[in-house]
Amino acid sequence: MRDLARAVGMPNSLAHRYLASLMASGLAVQDEITGLYDLGPTALRIGASALGRLDPLRLAGEAMPQLVESTGLPTLLNVLGDRGPTIIRWERSYVPFITTLSVGSTFQLTNSATGRVMLAFMPEKVRDHLIELAVSRNLERPPAKLLERLQEIRKRGYDEAESVLIPGLAAISAPILDVQEEAVACLTLIGASADVARIRAKAIKCLVETSIRVSQACGSNVSFS
Repeated sequence: MRDLARAVGMPNSLAHRYLASLMASGLAVQDEITGLYDLGPTALRIGASALGRLDPLRLAGEAMPQLVESTGLPTLLNVLGDRGPTIIRWERSYVPFITTLSVGSTFQLTNSATGRVMLAFMPEKVRDHLIELAVSRNLERPPAKLLERLQEIRKRGYDEAESVLIPGLAAISAPILDVQEEAVACLTLIGASADVARIRAKAIKCLVETSIRVSQACGSNVSFS
């Protein structure tokens, strides 16, 4: 209680009265052994209800126009479908860009920045199973040292790739994480390789900052280095 009072800058007696009220309403509880305070059942129900109202795809979609404005690159919103990472929204830029990709198009799981970002932020057993399926069903050839690369993606928060299917196309991807720190979606900047290379540093910065902001709005505590 003294630590709490000191942290909020109020007298111990006043902090005690507040804590007593919080405990009476179920917003706080005190451990009988340690004497430490924690969130109570009412607070947990409120938090769970708030999390249930979150819509990561809506939040990510709302962030896409600003990402396009900041980078000048088209931005894709992707989710993991039964055929692989799938485009569900496309925010076009003012830069002319011709491609066969469209809403509903899919990427390879192990050979695209989008797919690898999603793999990097999922439970290991699920990840390994999906990689096995991609190799056996889609005949994908994962890049060398894939697991090491996924670990690096978890640290820095993004991945890059040159398309193996569409020559001259480059992409940078970052995850949208939920309260369990798992990827529920992925934002991807795409463009001609020369265009992406020209603003690479700025594009990565804008994309990762957007990824962190949207993920934190979804309950994640993510921070990348």
